Amino acid sequence: MIGIVDIVMSREFRLPLFLVGVIVVALLFSVSYLYVVAMVVGLGRLGSESYKRLRGGKWSLDYLALITLVAALVLQEWLAGAVIALMVAVSAALEGYGTKRAEKTLRGLFEALPKTVLLKHGKYETTVPLQSVQSGDILLIRPNELLAFDGFLLSPKALLNEANLTGEMEPLVYEAAKLLKSGSINVGEAFTLEVRGDFEHSSYRKILRLVEEGKRHPSPLTRLAERYNVWFSLLALSLAFGAYFLFGDWSRFLAVLVIATPCPLLIAAPMSFIGGLNKAARKNIIIKGPYALELLAKTKIFFFDKTGTLTLGVPRLQKIQLLDQGLDEEQALDIAAALEQHSFHPLARSLVREQEKRSHSALLKAQQVEEKIGEGIFGMLQGSRVGVVKARGVGGLTVDLIHEDRPIARFFFDDELKNDVSKVFDYLRQRGYFFGILTGDKKANAERLLRAFHLPIYAESTPEKKVALIKRYQQEGKLVGMIGDGVNDAPALALADIGIVFSGTENSASIEAADVALLGHDASGIQDAIHIGRRSYQVALQSITLGIGLSSIGMVLGFFGFIPVLEGAILQEVIDAVVIINALRSTY
Repeated sequence: MIGIVDIVMSREFRLPLFLVGVIVVALLFSVSYLYVVAMVVGLGRLGSESYKRLRGGKWSLDYLALITLVAALVLQEWLAGAVIALMVAVSAALEGYGTKRAEKTLRGLFEALPKTVLLKHGKYETTVPLQSVQSGDILLIRPNELLAFDGFLLSPKALLNEANLTGEMEPLVYEAAKLLKSGSINVGEAFTLEVRGDFEHSSYRKILRLVEEGKRHPSPLTRLAERYNVWFSLLALSLAFGAYFLFGDWSRFLAVLVIATPCPLLIAAPMSFIGGLNKAARKNIIIKGPYALELLAKTKIFFFDKTGTLTLGVPRLQKIQLLDQGLDEEQALDIAAALEQHSFHPLARSLVREQEKRSHSALLKAQQVEEKIGEGIFGMLQGSRVGVVKARGVGGLTVDLIHEDRPIARFFFDDELKNDVSKVFDYLRQRGYFFGILTGDKKANAERLLRAFHLPIYAESTPEKKVALIKRYQQEGKLVGMIGDGVNDAPALALADIGIVFSGTENSASIEAADVALLGHDASGIQDAIHIGRRSYQVALQSITLGIGLSSIGMVLGFFGFIPVLEGAILQEVIDAVVIINALRSTY
């Protein structure tokens, strides 16, 4: 159940609580002018919001409420008008609460990311903000640190993971004087970098600009409640004016408007979507606001990044080929792990993990261990020279274990699909979605893992190519979703009508660009997010339909004079309660 107390005590509910206090005091002490205060406050709020929407060329849901409040003021139906003002304030508070609550969570993730670098001055090192770094400065890039600047490598070699930029899992070796691009991650030893340009002109900042540009192109979504507003408002106004012209009774005019004031439109959708936001949060899914739930429900085209999104994004040992018959797999792992425990390389970590899992022996201790970036790692073990080097003439992620320069075992690595990927694809297929793979990795790597799913694969896609493909579908009038995890996905996430990201400490641009953040790593989070969006939308639609139906019956009764103004306001609140109770089903 939604924390009703938390909602009511939030900052967004200060105005509704104030209006409740005004109405209660007016009722207890028969102070009629306090009703007028409530109505004036409501009119001010409605007038301001309606003016903003008019300037944006939008038909406002609040026009009917605005007309009702003016009519109540003119006809001196103080209590009914105060109730309408309260209802409008509650609706706005619910919408604001849902959106700000989710945005606060995402902002917290973004602000937790590192914003400083280590600047070298001779033998001294100083931590400084990114914005203070200038071209020509020397930075120390530590292990597992993201490069925030483009620059030239001063150290002899560097080992970088560029999956964040290109989607390729295999780290790349760079030699001295090579230009390194910001956004990659140091997976080797610490190295020094001479900054080229400043942060505003870095590759990383370029991607952030693409993100900002994408977010300036809002989705062409017609909000759920807006779809029903025009005809419902016309029906209500026709009945209200008809009641006056046929019966010459302004009370009937106002009674129809009081009953018609689109509370189901104002409250049903926000309540349903807040329920969906809270349900998502319980599953470690952060959704930026109600609009994202509508888009999750309506978007029928999705593109998936591969590395880190559908796959684990880390190399896993798949097979061991023994090249020396006097060796078994466990012994090969023991020898390799004795060396690799000294390395930061992702393949080294994978080998050590596998040795800990499979072997019955403790880690051996190699001596005189030396890692040569781009070549391998070498050392002495039990009087013999051993090493782990890149296999020659073999594709994919493959390394050889050598003994006195002779290969004795070969280790084959590959990325691995996350659990439930097949389940997610089946869920989408059964519901008629179109989806494909949009990755910066090589096509051979993508097909090796995903061939069985028979999906369109757009390989070797740069951030710009991803954006171009999404634009192509959007120009056909379709809503497009993007699901990713790396910096290279950020522009596509921003431009897509709905962006879903697997959050990570190095993915600041992606988190900022996306509408939905999955805090876990399981692929099932994708299905959960889409399902919650669909469910919330369905419940909101049912609640709106129910509320409009009940309000329409009440309007007809008001038209014929069976329901006076005050009773009409009370009836509308009963309809509100029914709609809210139904809308809360989205919480489950």
